[in-house]
Amino acid sequence: MRVIMKQLIIALLVALLVVPPLARAQTAPDDVAGHWAEQRIQFLLQRNILTLLADRTFRPDDEATRGEFVRWLVVARGFPLRPVRIPTFSDVPAFDPLSPYVESAAAAGLIAPAPAFLPTAAIRRSDAIVLTVQAMGHAVEAIIMSQRVPLNEDAGGLPDHVRGSIAVAMLGDPPLLREPTLGVRPNASMTRAEAASLLWAMVSAMEQGFILRITSPVATGLDLVIEKRGVLRTQPVWRIQIGAFTTDDNAQRLAASMRERGWPVSVEPQDDFYKVQVGNFTSAIEAALVKDQLAAEGYPVWLIATIPDVESLPGPFRTAVVVVDPRLGFRLVPATGDGQRMQRQRTSDLARRNGAAAAINGGFFSSTGDPLGCLMIDGEILSEPDPQRTCAGFGDNGTVLFDRIRLDAAVISGTASARIDGVNRLRRTDELILFSPRFDLFARTNQFGTEAIIAGGVVTAVRDLRGNTPIPRDGVVLSGHGRARQWILANLQPGMAVTVATAIVPASGDPRWAQVRSMIGGGPRLLAAGQFAGGENFSHTFSGRRHPRSAIGVLPDGRVVLVVVDGRQPYHGIGMTLIEFAMELRRIGAIDAMNLDGGGSTTLVVGGQVVNLPADETGERSVGDALTVVPTSGTR
Repeated sequence: MRVIMKQLIIALLVALLVVPPLARAQTAPDDVAGHWAEQRIQFLLQRNILTLLADRTFRPDDEATRGEFVRWLVVARGFPLRPVRIPTFSDVPAFDPLSPYVESAAAAGLIAPAPAFLPTAAIRRSDAIVLTVQAMGHAVEAIIMSQRVPLNEDAGGLPDHVRGSIAVAMLGDPPLLREPTLGVRPNASMTRAEAASLLWAMVSAMEQGFILRITSPVATGLDLVIEKRGVLRTQPVWRIQIGAFTTDDNAQRLAASMRERGWPVSVEPQDDFYKVQVGNFTSAIEAALVKDQLAAEGYPVWLIATIPDVESLPGPFRTAVVVVDPRLGFRLVPATGDGQRMQRQRTSDLARRNGAAAAINGGFFSSTGDPLGCLMIDGEILSEPDPQRTCAGFGDNGTVLFDRIRLDAAVISGTASARIDGVNRLRRTDELILFSPRFDLFARTNQFGTEAIIAGGVVTAVRDLRGNTPIPRDGVVLSGHGRARQWILANLQPGMAVTVATAIVPASGDPRWAQVRSMIGGGPRLLAAGQFAGGENFSHTFSGRRHPRSAIGVLPDGRVVLVVVDGRQPYHGIGMTLIEFAMELRRIGAIDAMNLDGGGSTTLVVGGQVVNLPADETGERSVGDALTVVPTSGTR
């Protein structure tokens, strides 16, 4: 025990000794005078980011070592130093002056644990660029840009994350690579001056506001725009998620059992789930050790980073936007289910099945995957609208409309008629519900009702107190409970002709809705004639907190934008409040817009690839429906 305490004290003393005093700024030595990087070196020396050599020189054209660069990067980025008792790397022991810096980089996830770090080896330019881009939180953008941005010849043949990191460094505003030399030279050693220039550019970008924006043409009339603004300036905490429950009671039971074992536990409500999270670790490595222990005990575990007060941060904000011109060979068509039944599917799978050039997740849905709110595909109503919530309607001529919609639906047999209360959803007390073939092979109802099978406009059977009636492929099932059950028994018999009449009624009375062939639900309305709309009785937790978001908007020239903003991932994106999201749509140029389902559902697919980073721990979430961009005949 004494040996352990002695090692820990030594490590703490080393950390104190190696931190330059903030009040005593260094000045540039004579050997940088007249050098192209002189002012950049001086800038970093004044902030005590760079270190001079033992002889008080800088030697700008000497090779920078891996240890030097990581030390400078950690100080420049503001990561907390981490003295440790058990070192991550065998060649950087706890008493090494570099140890707190290397451990800090490892704790931030910049350096993967390995047997050795090689601190005295020269650092390659590509490695320095990758570390810098990761430290700024642009690792995801690096992967995406590697697939969409052509680079110089000397960057060819590199791994995707390296190529993408170089693209981020070259194309960011301001750029990170601002040297007078030509070419990236990824495999060359980086000089101390080049390292200083890279870190000077990073610090300047963080303070001025770093913007990464790329526009990628996908097809004629279809573009993808990815933008990330800002860099996380505070440090996240790491937690281990060990469960997500649909009820608070189940989550609290697991949390209580973990607290009995001494674990600090919280239950976080999120997207209709209650997520049990352990700890508030400042080190990703420490959190990973606990994660591995809990995984070995059989818990489903995920490592997540979070910021306690995310609403107070100025960024980062990460958006992805599809800009589509429906007049140039594209249709906007909702999609749901697997082709046989309405069940949850990933947005990317719905896009693939529809042959879509792009797709965005759709409206809200229940835990069973049934859409909540309006859904109509090619004139067939699959889910009735909530008259208090906005729907987006799509005409064959490319028109996109937004309005609150009421469904007028009735079943008529002879002189008898009854109002239809809902379509393809759970039947409640006294309700009459219509089930169509796209819903499922069966109605999924209980036995406390009566169901009429209608095929070809004729009643073929009436089943009382049985439930789960098969749905004919050329017809529908009418399911009634209570008073609706009595109406079916009194008015529908096999062989009788039946008409099902439906009409959608917009609150505004806009006659253009008569031409709408498809519609999808969401809410609230974000923009109307360029002004913030809002409302629709959403909670403050939903509207006033920063979450991942999805939306559809219309530009003044008739083009349509599908927009997602990522969230719940501190280094990548912190999400937006509803008003922030509305202002983002307006900044993009939209004059009308509607919010879609968000949170872990937020997904944007282009060319078969997900181009954002969904927030769910398990990756892309299965959703109730999606809005797809489908090429018309002959479009490429």
